[in-house]
Amino acid sequence: MSEYQYRVEEDSIGCLEVPINALYGVQTQRAIRLYPLNGEKPLSAYPELLQGLLKVKKLAALINIETKEIDAEMGQAIVATVDYLLEKMPVEQFQVHSFHGGGGVSSNMNLNEVIANVANHDTFNQPLGSYYPIHPNDHVNLNNSTSDVLNTACHLAVIDKRKELTGTLQGLIDTFEVQADKWKEVLKLSRTCLQDAVDISFADMFGGYRAQLKRQKQRLDNSIDELYKINLGGNIIGRKGDCSDAFFDKIIGNINEMEASDRFMHTDNFFDASQSYDDLAKVAADLDQLARALLRIAKDFRLMASGPETGFGEIILPAVQPGSSAMPGKINPTIPEYLVQCAMQACGHCYAVQMTQDHGELDYSPWQSIIISNLLDAMSVLTSGMQAFDQHCLSGMAPDIKRNNANVNTLIPTLMRLKKTHGYSFTARVYKETGGDLEKIRAYLEK
Repeated sequence: MSEYQYRVEEDSIGCLEVPINALYGVQTQRAIRLYPLNGEKPLSAYPELLQGLLKVKKLAALINIETKEIDAEMGQAIVATVDYLLEKMPVEQFQVHSFHGGGGVSSNMNLNEVIANVANHDTFNQPLGSYYPIHPNDHVNLNNSTSDVLNTACHLAVIDKRKELTGTLQGLIDTFEVQADKWKEVLKLSRTCLQDAVDISFADMFGGYRAQLKRQKQRLDNSIDELYKINLGGNIIGRKGDCSDAFFDKIIGNINEMEASDRFMHTDNFFDASQSYDDLAKVAADLDQLARALLRIAKDFRLMASGPETGFGEIILPAVQPGSSAMPGKINPTIPEYLVQCAMQACGHCYAVQMTQDHGELDYSPWQSIIISNLLDAMSVLTSGMQAFDQHCLSGMAPDIKRNNANVNTLIPTLMRLKKTHGYSFTARVYKETGGDLEKIRAYLEK
């Protein structure tokens, strides 16, 4: 850089060049250099988390004004800056790696520095990097620590992200209900261990899928509801007194007011909240179960649509794209296969979250960044997979009536009908005597 392209800032490590127009400062710049993005995502790629962090900073400023721990004009400048950032969201200013060493301190300082610089520049006409009169640590981070700020922001982010995920899941559940009702009169052959079994209706099968997805949604809602318990005010490791008593006492009332809610409350034990993030890990576990349920359903659709000549051929899926660059006329079940891959990817994200439970030490688990990035990624990829499956596959599928009628009149279903009238032993003897000749077995049904 030339001298006209950067400014020099200093922290406890030393001096560092910062781009002249950057709203962030030396600690953010240091993190950008230490943790390069080689295809990974920056903090800005997680808007729900970024919004959660900004809300926590706004909340702190409002309480600090109320308790007179910060000058009112400075506090209002912080609040106004956060409101501006929430509206405009200059994503290029939040380029620290989404996960990094230090338990998320670089993300917290990225926010602190941007807020301080914008507030000083826009309200007090001070140059970027002056940190006067508002300082990133002394004022923006007042009564905060990275530990409780990031943990609370993680909770806010997942609660916010839930709306899109569970809304999409409910839409999928509703489409299964519509399709079950539409094709309730059509029978199909069920299978156990991939062998022919009894006849059921498409309403039976789709009703099972619907019930499973409703159960998964309820479990997920229950685990996310637990995230309304927050540790803000627990600061570094949960020790009382690292923020003022006046600040601590106003947290819950103010966050409920800010979020138009009455559900937020303090966690039962702040030391526990510092040592373990099992509440977030529980969300990951439920996401993992949802992913596995979706994967199984998508594979079932893929199998039922196999063919067109020699496969199951029980259902016809919408043809959405050519299936082969070499075989004319081939149509593949690409949408179920997309959902399968989305589910696999989500399971990987959830496994990364579960690993963090094994690797905290003593008083603090520094893995919040990898927890929240993987949780949000899992929620995003599952939402994408469900949207595609609902819109481009499930809503347009139809049973092959002719194939299904033939299937439900094959050997095993016919034997089951005979068993209903004559019992198991009689039917087994008929099967043995006829050698499984279907026409001879059907003759017994007509007697």
